[in-house]
This record gives sequence, C-alpha cells and structure tokens, in this order.
Amino acid sequence: MIGAGLKKLAREHGMSIDKGVAYGSFGGFCTTMCEGSGYKQISFVTSIADPAKERAFTAKVDERNIQKEFRVSRLSVTRKYIQVTFDDRVGTMGRIREFLNWFLPLLEEADAARCLVCPQCGGEITGGCWKLIGGVAYYMHNACGDAVERQILGEEQKLKEEATGSYATGLVGALIGAALGGVLWAVVMYFGYIASFVGLAIGWLAEFGYNLLKGKQAKGKIAVLILAVIFGVLLGNFGADAITVAQLIGAGELPGMTYGEIPWLIAWMLESDPEYRAATIRYLLGGLFFAGLGVWGLLRRANAEVSTAKIVDLK
Repeated sequence: MIGAGLKKLAREHGMSIDKGVAYGSFGGFCTTMCEGSGYKQISFVTSIADPAKERAFTAKVDERNIQKEFRVSRLSVTRKYIQVTFDDRVGTMGRIREFLNWFLPLLEEADAARCLVCPQCGGEITGGCWKLIGGVAYYMHNACGDAVERQILGEEQKLKEEATGSYATGLVGALIGAALGGVLWAVVMYFGYIASFVGLAIGWLAEFGYNLLKGKQAKGKIAVLILAVIFGVLLGNFGADAITVAQLIGAGELPGMTYGEIPWLIAWMLESDPEYRAATIRYLLGGLFFAGLGVWGLLRRANAEVSTAKIVDLK
C-alpha cells in the first residue's frame, strides 16, 4: 500500500507505481516505497563492496540520532538491501525528505551499488526487468530474474514437501495452550483489568502448544493460532464471570445453585439479560482487540516462518 505523500515524492523522481508500491531509480539507487498501519518504509536495493567504506558508512549513520531527527524506527542493512522504516505521524513526510537529503550522499560516498548493477550477478544492466520480491522491488537482468523466480518456487515446493506434522494435533496443542492463557486472562479480568500482555501470553502459549504437539508448519498454522487465541479470550471472559458466580455460591448468596450449574446460569443470563449480554459483548470485543495487539508480532513471525518470499512482475 502507498499513500498520497509517498506517491507525490515518487512521481517527483520519475518512479513508477504498481502492486501497492512505488519503485524505480531515486538518486540513482534502486528504491521501493510503501507504507502500512503506523509506518512508512523505503528500501534501497544496494550493497557496499569495500569493507572500509562500509564501516565508515555505518559510523556516519550511528553518529546521528536518526530516531529523534527523522522518526526512523528501524534501519536494517542486509546483504542485498537497506530498509528504513519511519513512524508515520503528522509531519513524517517532511522528515523523510530531510532523511533522504542526508542519507543518499552517504550512499554515494560509500560507492554503494547503483540501480544499473544487477543485484543477482553484479553485472551491468542494459535491458532488464523489475521484480517485486518479498515487498522489495529489484531491477535485474531478465535471465537473473527468471533464475530467482525458479529458486523461490523451488524453495516453496521444498517447504511443502518437508511440512510434516498434523493440523489436528497442532490444534489440540494450541487450544490447550490458549486455555492456560485464558485462565490467566480470567484472573486478570476478575480484578478489573484487560491488558495486551495477557493477549501476548495467550498467543505465546498457543504457539508453544502447537509446536509441542508437532503441529504442521505450513500456512494453516496461522488460522489455527487465530482460532486458538479467540478461544482463549472467550474462555478468559466467561471464566472471570464463572469465578464471580462461584464466589456468590460459596457465600450462600445463590441458594440452591451448585458449581456444576454455573455454565447454564451464564448461558441463561446471556439469553435473558440484555444488560449482561451487552456488557459481555463489549468485554469480548475489547478482549479480542487487546489480544490482537498482544499477539500481532507473534502471528507475523509465525507467518514468516511458514512462508517463502513472493515474487511478482512489475510493469
């Protein structure tokens, strides 16, 4: 996805827009721009061949407080690209422009590889193609692009062949783990709190249980974990109510009621008491929201573990 601010910046530099990203040559470097919820991201497909120049480049970057000055939340340097992530708030586009005015000369000083250098073979490109790989646009020889695509497809096939285990046992493990997290959620809710760290605990325990019972490491794992997290939140919310009812029974305030009848009482209240039903729905939605915040990072990591890089042709 790309918004108006990045689109304007990209068009000023003659970049193209396709498949939710802006891509092309920015200051002579192969650049991709995109954004998501709360962030904007710029990736430069480049590398610094000279170790001494690479150290000098890193030192100059470290001299500045890029988080405070430019709102950079993360700067990641890999073998083939440099990725810069910005916190997206009011005024961030101005900070991005300031960052680029400072950063691009550093790449030039370090003799970082330019856009016409193929990132796959290192040769000069006279006529090539654009490939979107894992959300980053690469400009490379047509033959190199085909080779990379074959490699990615081969890795995906290998992952499918090596994906052992069972969704059924994984589901059992995830539900058990989420149930333990749900108990913790119930205790925390009983004392009047809803916190994302408990959602994180539900997600962590669900994934731990999934892996412990040899759940299949494939795409379906994400759906299983989401289902388990929802189960954990439901259990936690109704578990907190069950604790309250159990205390009332123990104190003799619900004469004739037994502990075994607690689930039926809660079900009856959901059906017959609009105020309780509305409050329950409100708490469930709040619980799912905070649980989502807590487990988002876990789900992204789990998705990365069972995914291969996707490759798409750009126009």
